[in-house]
Amino acid sequence: MELNLPPSIFGARCDVLMDIVVVSMAVILPLLWYSFKKVKRDRAYGLHKKIQLAMFIILFFVVLLFEYDMKQNGGIFEMVKGSAYEGTLFLNFTIYFHTLLSITTSLIWIVLIIFSLIKFDKNPKPNRFSKTHRLWGKIGMWDMALTCITGLILYIFGFVL
Repeated sequence: MELNLPPSIFGARCDVLMDIVVVSMAVILPLLWYSFKKVKRDRAYGLHKKIQLAMFIILFFVVLLFEYDMKQNGGIFEMVKGSAYEGTLFLNFTIYFHTLLSITTSLIWIVLIIFSLIKFDKNPKPNRFSKTHRLWGKIGMWDMALTCITGLILYIFGFVL
């Protein structure tokens, strides 16, 4: 089944799905920070859990659609053809670095969510797993932030410029 997607609503050299991906990355950063602050400052563990699970579910489907879109379009290097930075060390490094961050973020987030759902009650509160959760949560948060930032850079240099 082939998706016939409309062009970018932002005027970039990509389809609207890539716009959705980049908007989701721009939304994730403040949500990530909000979730972190709510749990750290207000001890709102239940809200933190809901935000994290909602972001995970949304991003899971966005990433699935993104991967399908890339496959349909011949991969990322085919998709960035026409960019002023096509084939440059800068753009190629950004693509590979972003991909690495995306993979590590996904693995950290999936494993941390699974273990957190197992180790914390339905109504989460601190327990023996909390220290491990905090450590990997911070690592995952920084990894996700870098993934979003490199994704935005990739969008600009790969599809806009």
